[in-house]
Amino acid sequence: MKEILMLVFMVQLFPSPVFSLGEVLRFSTTPSANNYVILHHPDFSGMETSFSICAWIRPRDNGNNEAFWFNYQVSNSNDNEITINSNPKGNFNTLFGDNLASSAPTLDFDVWSHYCDTWDLSSAMRRIYKNGQEVINKATAAGRKLNTVGVLVLGQEQDSYAGGFDANQAFSGDLYNLVLLDKKLSGEEVSKLYSKGRCAELDLDLQENVALDWQDFLYAQRNGDVIVERGTCSQWELVRGLIDDDLLEHLIEHHNFYE
Repeated sequence: MKEILMLVFMVQLFPSPVFSLGEVLRFSTTPSANNYVILHHPDFSGMETSFSICAWIRPRDNGNNEAFWFNYQVSNSNDNEITINSNPKGNFNTLFGDNLASSAPTLDFDVWSHYCDTWDLSSAMRRIYKNGQEVINKATAAGRKLNTVGVLVLGQEQDSYAGGFDANQAFSGDLYNLVLLDKKLSGEEVSKLYSKGRCAELDLDLQENVALDWQDFLYAQRNGDVIVERGTCSQWELVRGLIDDDLLEHLIEHHNFYE
């Protein structure tokens, strides 16, 4: 009992954890070519032969047929190294320029969904998961590696290197806990990420595989009407797994405070 009380005391004493609990990136519902987050030359050296891209996403309907929340480009001639569209109206979703087309998974408007995109060179297989379940897989070209010197943009699609943005391709909605790993997660690992919930920390055994974490995106260059919105996760999530689940739910419901 002393240990539980100490955990509760520590959560209240230090209300700002080392990670950004609950902070979302919110992209305006008014589509604009100026609304995006950009990272120039992120260090993807460890992702050349395997990666996983996982995030919680809540898209909003801004009237566009395409809404790109993730786009990684390596040159003017290769603008779709990785491109992920969230819009139920669209179907453009590429890896190494190869589009999933009508097979691409889509996300529902106005609700949080968990998305993971995984790949490795040894299997030459891309697998996509929605809410912990594999929804599609597709083979990639044998021997094709990820080009690791490029520009990563959230909320837009690059029609030219680090530019060429179009309001008709703008993403609207919220992103949370986007993480890029230098390993291909298994189906079991993806399912575990989803089942732990939107506000959970990344497991310690995956920390060493992080290429970019959520902090990297929160502090990246933001342009236009993209803001950091606070207050979506309870600080009691910090002790999930350390105390009884029933007690945790009681604390969240009756003694809540937010970051």
